[in-house]
This record gives sequence, structure tokens and C-alpha cells, in this order.
Amino acid sequence: MDDLIKEKILDAAQKRMLRFGYRKVTMDEIAQDLVMSKNTIYKQFVSKEEIAKALVNRLERQISTGLDNIEKTQEDPLKVFSNSILLLRKQLGPWFEHFFGEISLELPGLWAEFLRYRNEKILNIRSLVERGIRKGVLRKVNASIAVQAYLGAVKAIVSPTFLEQEKLSFDQALEAVLDIWAGGILRKEKK
Repeated sequence: MDDLIKEKILDAAQKRMLRFGYRKVTMDEIAQDLVMSKNTIYKQFVSKEEIAKALVNRLERQISTGLDNIEKTQEDPLKVFSNSILLLRKQLGPWFEHFFGEISLELPGLWAEFLRYRNEKILNIRSLVERGIRKGVLRKVNASIAVQAYLGAVKAIVSPTFLEQEKLSFDQALEAVLDIWAGGILRKEKK
């Protein structure tokens, strides 16, 4: 029963925090949405910060499960790569507009933990690049440098400050990085 209550609380908190951000959401509003007392919420989560941590942990589990399923069901490294990027875009996109923008300032430890997780998952790209090279789908490049170039670009654009400054959504920025990473910036000469 406690797990069901926790999931309901997390669902309500996620809905509000993705829409309004971490800072503006109160425990009273979450309780109102659920038609339950704040005491019931506090029995499950001692603070709003604990709810935010649980939301990020749940998001990480969902992403890990999705990425594992892609790896198990796809043979082609390019399909695994593109499906993984699509999954990341779909799962992470809604979180960047309000929630992660505030978490990076309000809860820097949680933000750092999320960045470590994200980097770990993105490092799996190295094995995909190596597999693509072995199969002849990708040209021979230094897989470590390719991954670090990708990671560096993603790290730069995933900054909520950068996204806001450039008026880009997470999806738009990630799509641009993938396009540049996979296609380069040189124009193809017509022969």
C-alpha cells in the first residue's frame, strides 16, 4: 500500500514540477491535487527535496529500463544509437524547461548526481560506435574521441542557462548536436 501511495504522490509532484518548476510547487498543492492530508505525504517523504530526489531516481530507472530494452531488441548499432537518442529526448525533454533549470540552482547535489548518471549512460555510446565501426556502418574513427566530442557537446547544450539563453528546447539542442556529430559541419561537395 505504501508503494502505491508513494507513486501517487510522485505522479502528482511530477505533474506540477514539470509544469511550474521545483521552486513554485508546495506540499499543500500536492496534497490538494491528491485530496489527501500533508501528513500523509510527510509519512512517505520528509521534504519536497526528498520528493525531487525520488523523481530523479524514478526517471533514471525508467531511462535505464528503456535503454536496456533497446539494446536487447536491436542488432544494428545505428538503430540502437538513434533509438537511444530518441528515448533520451522523449524522457528528458519535459524535465528541462522548468524542473532541471531550477534543480541545478536549488539542489546542486541532485543536479550533479543526475549529470553523473547521464554521462554514464552516454558513455555507452562508445561501445555503439565501436560496434558500428566493426560492422562497417561507421567510418573508422577514434571511438573515445567521438564519444568525448559528443559528451562535451551534450554537456554544453544541456545547461539550462544555455538553453534559455539560446531559446532552444532540449529536443532542438540535442537534435542539432546529433546532426553535427553524425554529419559534421563541412558542406558536401557535389561531384
